Amino acid sequence: MRAILAAALLALAPAAPAAAQSSAAAAQAPVTVEYYYRIKWGASVDFKRLYEKNHAPLLREMQKSGFIRSIRVDEPYTHLAGGPRWDLRVTIVFRDAATAISDPEWDRIWGAASAKLFPDKAVFDAEEDRRFAMLEEHWDVIVNEVKGP
Repeated sequence: MRAILAAALLALAPAAPAAAQSSAAAAQAPVTVEYYYRIKWGASVDFKRLYEKNHAPLLREMQKSGFIRSIRVDEPYTHLAGGPRWDLRVTIVFRDAATAISDPEWDRIWGAASAKLFPDKAVFDAEEDRRFAMLEEHWDVIVNEVKGP
C-alpha cells in the first residue's frame, strides 16, 4: 500500500530543477489519503468491530505521536450500486509526504504501539487476517484540496 502511495506522490512531484524549492515545501505539506473498504455482504458489523478494536487504536497512537493530523471515518448514507459501492471510508491527514509513504520512524513507533496494545501477536494477526478476509475490495486515494478561484 505504501509503495502505491509513493509512486503516486512521485508522479505528482515537479520534475524541473527550478521547482526544487517548491517541491521541498510540498514534501513538508500535509498529505490526505482516503482509504475505501468494500465489505462483503453480511460482514459489515464484524468488520467495523475488528477495525475499531485493532486498527483504530494504532492510528490514534500515531496521531498522538504527531504523524497523523486527523482521522475521519465515514459510511455512505444512501445505498450505492455494486461497481462504485464502498461501505467505509477512512480519511487520514498525514503530517507530510514521508509519513504517508515511507518513514522509518513511523515504522518504529507503529511496531512499539502494536506490541504495547496487542501483546498477543498471534491473536492480533489472526483477527486482522479475518478482518481483511471480509473485504471484497480495498483501495487508497491521495486527494488534494482544490482552492476556489
